[in-house]
Amino acid sequence: MSARKTRQKDGDRQSPTIPKLEVNKFLQQVEQRAWTDAEKELDNIRQKSDGGQWSRGYVKALEGLLLTFRGNDDKYIYLPKILSSSTPEVVTELKSEFTQFSASDIHGDYDRGFFKALEDYLSLVPTGQQSPLPQPSQKGLDQESKPTTPEQDGE
Repeated sequence: MSARKTRQKDGDRQSPTIPKLEVNKFLQQVEQRAWTDAEKELDNIRQKSDGGQWSRGYVKALEGLLLTFRGNDDKYIYLPKILSSSTPEVVTELKSEFTQFSASDIHGDYDRGFFKALEDYLSLVPTGQQSPLPQPSQKGLDQESKPTTPEQDGE
């Protein structure tokens, strides 16, 4: 592999350009079933992403999430079913698997981006509660822990 391709691959892995604020807004709109707004936000994400393999995988996963929750087709119901009927421990385990996949060198950049998007989604999904996703903020995806309440944020 040429030095140029190696640098590009490493660059995709280390510093992909995905606008986190827009991703948070998108995920909230999907959760609220605001499909038109979610599609507009997804277009913004596509335009602001760097176009590398990692970013393309990430955006493709977001597209899949939109299709999954928007459609009533049985072939797209796995994730919503598992989230609605699972315990917080099962959701945490699933997030852990996505985290491992997104960090593993066994997977290519595209796959790591794809799994990172799913990991980010599960980071914002409340487990064991019926509350909506937190309000979009820049720090939503930057945190590794569960979403916080406004009282915990000091707002």
